[in-house]
Amino acid sequence: MLQEIYINNFVLIDELRLEFDKGLNVLTGETGAGKSIIIDALGLIMGERFKSDFVRDEGRKAIAEAVFDISASKETREFLTQQGFIEPEETSIIISREISSNGRSSARLNSRNVNTGIIKELSGHLLDMHLQHEHFTILRPEMYLSYVDSFTPQTRKLLDKIGSIYISLKEKRLQMEEILADEQSRLQKIDFLNYQINEIEKAALQPGEEEELETLRNRIRNAQNLLEGANHLLQLLYESDREKSAYDTIAAAVDIVSTLQSEDFFASLLSPLEDIYYSLEDIASRAVTFRNTLDFQPGRLDEVEERLHIINQLKSKYGQDINEIMAYLNEKRDERGKIENREQTREKLDNEINSLQEEYYRYASHLTEMRKQAAKVLQDKVNNELLQLNMPDIQFEILIEKREVLTLTGVDRVEFMFSPNPGEPLRPLSRIASGGEISRFILALKTALAGVYQVPTLIFDEIDVGVGGTSLAAMARKLNELSTSHQVILVTHSPQVASYADQHYLIEKMVASGNTFTRLKKLDNDNRIKELARMLGGENYSEITYQHAGEMLGDASKQKEK
Repeated sequence: MLQEIYINNFVLIDELRLEFDKGLNVLTGETGAGKSIIIDALGLIMGERFKSDFVRDEGRKAIAEAVFDISASKETREFLTQQGFIEPEETSIIISREISSNGRSSARLNSRNVNTGIIKELSGHLLDMHLQHEHFTILRPEMYLSYVDSFTPQTRKLLDKIGSIYISLKEKRLQMEEILADEQSRLQKIDFLNYQINEIEKAALQPGEEEELETLRNRIRNAQNLLEGANHLLQLLYESDREKSAYDTIAAAVDIVSTLQSEDFFASLLSPLEDIYYSLEDIASRAVTFRNTLDFQPGRLDEVEERLHIINQLKSKYGQDINEIMAYLNEKRDERGKIENREQTREKLDNEINSLQEEYYRYASHLTEMRKQAAKVLQDKVNNELLQLNMPDIQFEILIEKREVLTLTGVDRVEFMFSPNPGEPLRPLSRIASGGEISRFILALKTALAGVYQVPTLIFDEIDVGVGGTSLAAMARKLNELSTSHQVILVTHSPQVASYADQHYLIEKMVASGNTFTRLKKLDNDNRIKELARMLGGENYSEITYQHAGEMLGDASKQKEK
């Protein structure tokens, strides 16, 4: 609910603070006094674009600020909490817009800077504005379906299911389009994949092969040094012809200590010397084995170099190492398989698409039946409201037609059909209704939707324009009825409508020191009678007009008590 508006340096308003309450809040005043300026300020607060002439005094900023009570709106609190603007226990918010003389503007939500996109999204949870020059906002055809669905809460589960099927169906159709793409491109892709796969397969790569080849290449390149080193090592340890080797020396030492092992000292040396003896044998054996591996066939180095060159070529195209190349190979084999099995895949996709379509239409058909029942309920309610608004000759029907294209919300298109006079055919509402008829229809629709329409505050700017006589009295009663379920803020020139106000505000234009200002005051009962008399008979109203205004206010009070 809108609690308060603060306006500063905005058009004709120097500074103004306006508090609203539940029920019907009415703004009246002479033409040009500034009633619509307040509506403009509220529109700015809700994220609408500003105009260059909004700033009154270019030496300071224009400010428009509103306070909302959100305690009764769980959805709004959840939205703001998720966005991080309020704590879960907070029940009110402040939205403000500032405009500087250079045209720059800023928006704040609870003192935090935000973009107007957030404000516009939030505004849909807070209030619904129907301005005198924008009557058709509520009558946009894309809104009709949501009005009908609001009368059948059970449609929510169906819509979720249909939406899920629709998304899956769209994905499958896109896959089918890819499969059915140009055949020449498919063949070219297969040829390219075959080339890549054959090139890798021909190489017959083995895991760890590159590392082994690099090790072998280094050994071949260093074979002479390695051979000399192995031979020298053997001579020192085991095979020396000129002098005793280490093996011979240790063998002699073992013989000595074996002979003298009756002495503890020599006995303690026998085992360590034998360990050295056997270790030398083992080392010598390993050195011989290694020396034998250094006997390479002529041309072996060229073979290794050529194999490494092939591996490096493949690495430059398909991966950083053999493992990555083999992974790439498997990926391309799978890709080729999918392309080659296009017909099989297409057939499978075709079956999946047909199955999804059947499932979609089954749920959509059920949804259509539910909507037809809901449309009949809404249609009857609106017609009843129109009768109460003194439109007995109108015909109103809700037409549900099947669309050829599938959507997230089913296959239904809703049209509001309207005939204002007997004998005239039913036509789309927006094409034939006059301003007064649309005003009453909007009110009838809003009243019919009152029980399911969750936006707490409804704002009307001169909705009664073009309506008079008994129809205007009926409209006044209907606005009063609507204000029992919603906060209604109304700019009006009609005394009949104003007489039903729960809070009545007078907007006045004043001239001081050569400047024009707009000021506002909340009217008590006596001043309300005076304002109604002015609205009935002008500034120089008669005593009879004053009495009539008092009677009008009294009749409205009695009607409200019913």
